[in-house]
Amino acid sequence: MKYQNAPLLNREDARQALDTIAATTQRSTTLYRYHQASPYFFVWGVVWVFGYGSSDLWPTRAGWIWMLLDAIGVAVSIWIAQTDRARRGAGSGLAWRIAGMGFSLCVFFAASFVVMAPLSGKQVSSFITLTVALAYVLVGLWAGLRWIVAGVAVAALTLFAYFVAPAYFNTWMGLVGGGVLVLTAYWLRRV
Repeated sequence: MKYQNAPLLNREDARQALDTIAATTQRSTTLYRYHQASPYFFVWGVVWVFGYGSSDLWPTRAGWIWMLLDAIGVAVSIWIAQTDRARRGAGSGLAWRIAGMGFSLCVFFAASFVVMAPLSGKQVSSFITLTVALAYVLVGLWAGLRWIVAGVAVAALTLFAYFVAPAYFNTWMGLVGGGVLVLTAYWLRRV
């Protein structure tokens, strides 16, 4: 008697309902990942603005400037990860992964420069930036289209600065490259 007025659900309706649930779950996961990544894009966009801007003002100290700003960027990224994990009551494994990733990238870039021996700071900077852009695209294959768009934009802007506007490379990369990362942070926050 209590099921007398219940609508019957056929196999096709059930499949469509499950497909809708799966699509909603995927969209929710993607938006959550975007939200989680947003602060990191912001931090590294600010690092780029100050790093490239300072390199333009003090080109002979660019290496030291970038080492300091990268260390600050990694420290702030670790702080963000720990704060977020603590807020959610999770472990602190992400902080160690970020520190390990920062160290691994430093070793990778140092080894690459020993092997390839770049001739200018623009080559060093472009190589690092293009590698980061590639990483964004690769992460985007799993995390969502916005990562891919950010990676392609950073790569295209880097190549433009290197080949078309080399005299303004640092200014361009600071304002435009760093700006793209900051704008991406806001774009990732939008749902």
